[in-house]
Amino acid sequence: MYFVSSSRTPKLLTRTAAVAALTLSTALFSAPADAQKAGSMDKKAMQILQGMSDYLAKAGTVSFRARTFFDQVRQSGIKIKAARQGRILLRRPDQLHVQSIADNGAVRSVWFDGSKLTVWDRHLNQYKTLAFKGTTDALLDHLTDKYQVHLPIADLLFSNVGKALKESIISSEYLGIRTVQGVKCHQLSFESTGADWQIWIEADATPLPRRFAITYVTSKSEPQFLAQLDQWGVGEQTEASQFQAAVAKSTKKVPFVGK
Repeated sequence: MYFVSSSRTPKLLTRTAAVAALTLSTALFSAPADAQKAGSMDKKAMQILQGMSDYLAKAGTVSFRARTFFDQVRQSGIKIKAARQGRILLRRPDQLHVQSIADNGAVRSVWFDGSKLTVWDRHLNQYKTLAFKGTTDALLDHLTDKYQVHLPIADLLFSNVGKALKESIISSEYLGIRTVQGVKCHQLSFESTGADWQIWIEADATPLPRRFAITYVTSKSEPQFLAQLDQWGVGEQTEASQFQAAVAKSTKKVPFVGK
């Protein structure tokens, strides 16, 4: 897990870092004959999105690996692609643990036990804590509202993923079946306030998200973010100790600030 400075447009999609579709051939993205007109809501796309939300909501615990690729926009306007890999473990309603490593070697561990958030930047030999009693949903809202920071792919951690993602949808479209890492998925496309995004959801009895992409169309640089999601675990047994911070004694404590 890692935190990134974030604006508030829209409320939830901004938590997910700037994002977008990969550069693929025109043929791959050619619209089907029954493609939806701009501004229309595709019933099938909305049903599949809600089905994923309902499936995740039933799980007491959820874990997965996220491999993310995102644009860092320099002052000159040049976009540099950066990457990070993380393992996320969520136990509803109020526990979270994330381990992540970036391509520049930055390593971060995060724990939330329902009363305190701890962020350990191992590569800097420092950590910070935030006292907060509540659910993970409330924590993610609090981090955005008060500290202007977010956990990328936070939208997928909410207890009602469908509601979180639907907040700002202007139009939706079902694009058909695509293959993501050997798994057949429904590809859905959405236009929302401030961002266009796509999601690939397994086309079987376990409707898990396998890829998530966003483009911030209102930003001059239109930065992009892509998350590949795999190694899913749903309903697995967990121990309380997995959500308790375990920071080395020699680590320096610093004030809790955004980034």
